Amino acid sequence: MLIDDVRVIIENGPFSAEDAQYYIEQIKKSSKLRLKKVTFNRSDAYLDLRYAFEGNPFERVRRIALRPVPEDKAVND
Repeated sequence: MLIDDVRVIIENGPFSAEDAQYYIEQIKKSSKLRLKKVTFNRSDAYLDLRYAFEGNPFERVRRIALRPVPEDKAVND
Protein backbone atom coordinates (compact mmCIF):
# COMPACT_ATOMS: atom_id res chain seq x y z
CA MET A 1 0.00 0.00 0.00
CA LEU A 2 1.04 3.61 -0.47
CA ILE A 3 0.63 6.31 2.18
CA ASP A 4 1.85 9.84 1.34
CA ASP A 5 3.95 8.45 -1.54
CA VAL A 6 5.68 6.04 0.86
CA ARG A 7 5.58 2.30 0.20
CA VAL A 8 4.19 0.58 3.32
CA ILE A 9 4.66 -3.13 4.04
CA ILE A 10 2.98 -4.79 7.03
CA GLU A 11 4.76 -8.10 7.62
CA ASN A 12 3.11 -9.37 10.79
CA GLY A 13 0.43 -8.59 13.32
CA PRO A 14 -2.59 -6.32 13.38
CA PHE A 15 -1.70 -2.85 12.16
CA SER A 16 -4.00 -0.21 10.69
CA ALA A 17 -3.38 2.41 8.01
CA GLU A 18 -3.95 5.10 10.68
CA ASP A 19 -1.17 3.61 12.82
CA ALA A 20 1.14 3.51 9.81
CA GLN A 21 0.29 7.14 8.99
CA TYR A 22 1.24 8.21 12.53
CA TYR A 23 4.68 6.56 12.39
CA ILE A 24 5.35 7.89 8.88
CA GLU A 25 4.64 11.42 10.08
CA GLN A 26 6.99 10.94 13.04
CA ILE A 27 9.79 9.67 10.79
CA LYS A 28 9.31 12.58 8.36
CA LYS A 29 9.50 15.09 11.23
CA SER A 30 12.84 13.71 12.37
CA SER A 31 14.56 13.61 8.97
CA LYS A 32 15.24 15.99 6.10
CA LEU A 33 15.57 13.15 3.59
CA ARG A 34 12.65 11.87 1.53
CA LEU A 35 11.17 8.67 2.95
CA LYS A 36 10.87 5.86 0.40
CA LYS A 37 9.72 2.70 2.23
CA VAL A 38 8.57 1.58 5.70
CA THR A 39 8.13 -2.01 6.88
CA PHE A 40 6.16 -2.78 10.05
CA ASN A 41 6.53 -6.06 11.93
CA ARG A 42 4.49 -6.38 15.12
CA SER A 43 4.79 -8.99 17.85
CA ASP A 44 3.06 -9.10 21.24
CA ALA A 45 5.75 -7.02 22.92
CA TYR A 46 7.44 -5.01 20.17
CA LEU A 47 6.87 -3.08 16.96
CA ASP A 48 9.84 -3.23 14.59
CA LEU A 49 10.14 -0.43 12.03
CA ARG A 50 12.47 -0.67 9.05
CA TYR A 51 12.64 2.33 6.82
CA ALA A 52 14.69 3.60 3.91
CA PHE A 53 15.21 7.00 2.35
CA GLU A 54 15.64 7.86 -1.32
CA GLY A 55 19.30 8.14 -2.30
CA ASN A 56 20.52 6.31 0.83
CA PRO A 57 21.88 2.76 0.42
CA PHE A 58 20.92 1.54 3.92
CA GLU A 59 17.86 0.99 6.10
CA ARG A 60 17.25 2.22 9.65
CA VAL A 61 15.76 -0.15 12.19
CA ARG A 62 13.79 0.91 15.27
CA ARG A 63 12.20 -1.28 17.94
CA ILE A 64 9.41 0.16 20.03
CA ALA A 65 8.21 -1.60 23.19
CA LEU A 66 4.42 -2.00 23.18
CA ARG A 67 4.30 -2.82 26.89
CA PRO A 68 6.59 -1.88 29.78
CA VAL A 69 9.89 -3.73 29.80
CA PRO A 70 10.98 -4.88 33.28
CA GLU A 71 14.30 -3.44 34.35
CA ASP A 72 17.04 -5.78 35.52
CA LYS A 73 19.15 -4.37 38.29
CA ALA A 74 22.90 -4.89 38.24
CA VAL A 75 23.15 -4.33 41.99
CA ASN A 76 20.76 -5.79 44.55
CA ASP A 77 19.34 -3.50 47.21
